[in-house]
Formats: sequence, structure tokens, C-alpha cells
Amino acid sequence: MKIAMLFLVLFLWALPSCASDSYQITLPNGLKIYAEVAKDKEKGLQGRESLCHKCGMLFIFEREGYYGFWMKDTLINLAMLWISSDGEIVHIVKNAEPCIDKKNPYNECKIYSPFSSAKYVLEITPEAASSVEVGTRIKSDPALF
Repeated sequence: MKIAMLFLVLFLWALPSCASDSYQITLPNGLKIYAEVAKDKEKGLQGRESLCHKCGMLFIFEREGYYGFWMKDTLINLAMLWISSDGEIVHIVKNAEPCIDKKNPYNECKIYSPFSSAKYVLEITPEAASSVEVGTRIKSDPALF
């Protein structure tokens, strides 16, 4: 009995959390992403050396807008999906490249900006974004919209 309880506790601990600080995002290509909510929108994934294929970071804004992102001190390539308040992907950057060790990052790091307003931005691996297109919709658990 104790071994079964220990196994259950370890199994539940190993599952990705979908509490209010994370969401399970289902991309249009069927891939389920476990996205943590960015607590510090300015830092995001800066300094992380890797990101698993089914992991991501979700930026949630109070209202739709044209939110630009850069890759200052981000060590890995990322895909960025700008998502409207109803779950439609309105803009995609499929391979944003790191911008590290720049003397003047404000002038040397590219800013990625959407063509349409969005309420959410999801950062994932470029591989996870393959076959994801503008105009398709995501699903989330718990529901975002």
C-alpha cells in the first residue's frame, strides 16, 4: 500500500501543472504545450539554456495590443505566436534568433512585432510551431477565452 501511494505521489508530481500559473495549450497541429505564465514579462525565457519540445511560456496582457518582443539575453531560438482574445493566431515568428553579448542591445537586438493586435503571446520551440499557421486557433486548459 505504501509503495502504491508513493508511486501515485511521484506520478502526480511528475505531471505538468495546469494551475493558474500554467496552461495546457493545444496547437492547431495537435501538439499539447505545457506553458508557464510569464511572471516577469520583461525577462521571459532569458537565460534559459533549453526548452523542451512540449514546453512554452505564455504572456498574458490585460487587453489586446501590438506587443513587441526581443531576444535580448535569450540563449535559444524560439517561435512566437501572437494570439487574439478569442484564440486565433494572428501573427507568427517561426525562428527568432538569440541576441546575446551585445554592447548596445537597444540598437542591436531585433524587435519582433505583430501585424495584428493580440492579447497573448506564446513562446515555444521552432519545431513545435511547424505547420502552425496564421488564422488557425488554439485551445487552452484551463480556458483563456
